[in-house]
Amino acid sequence: MAYATPAQFLERYDERLLGDLVSDDNSQVSPSALLTDSNLQAALDDASGDIDAALITGQRYTTDDLDGLTGNSQKHLIRITCDIAFVLLLTRRGSMDPETRRSHMAVAEDHLERLRKGLNIFNLDDQKDAGVVETAGPTRVDLTNLNLMRDRTRNYYPVRQLPFNR
Repeated sequence: MAYATPAQFLERYDERLLGDLVSDDNSQVSPSALLTDSNLQAALDDASGDIDAALITGQRYTTDDLDGLTGNSQKHLIRITCDIAFVLLLTRRGSMDPETRRSHMAVAEDHLERLRKGLNIFNLDDQKDAGVVETAGPTRVDLTNLNLMRDRTRNYYPVRQLPFNR
C-alpha cells in the first residue's frame, strides 16, 4: 500500500506537469484522470517500496510505525513519498532537463538516506531507549541445575565464572 494517494500527490505537484509525465501518447492526462492513472499509482507504490527498503536498513521505524503516523509527521511521510514518486516519473519520461532532474533526485535521495541512517525524522518517542543495552542470560543457579559434565567432575575442569557475579 502506498503512503500517499494520487489526490495527495496532486496537492503537492503541478497537475499539468504530472499529466505530461504519466502520458504515453503525448497528450496531457486530465487532473480527474490522474486520480485513477495506473502510471501515477505505480510511481507512488514504487516510492513506498523504496521507503520500506530504507526502513529495513535503518532499523529505527517499522511499517506499522509509519501506518500509525498522524498530524505533521504523516504529512512529512506523504511529502517524502511524493518527492520520490516525482523522481520516478521524471526517470520514466527521461526527457527533462538533466540539472532539474538531478536536483529532484538529490532531494529524494536525501529523504531515503536519512531513513537508512535511522534518524528520528518522524519524532516517535517509542524509540527513546534505543541503544540501551540489557544483559540477560543464565544465572549461576540455572547452570548448576543443568547437571553438566563440568559439574559432575568437580576437580577436573576450571571453576566456572559468570560475568557481573550473576
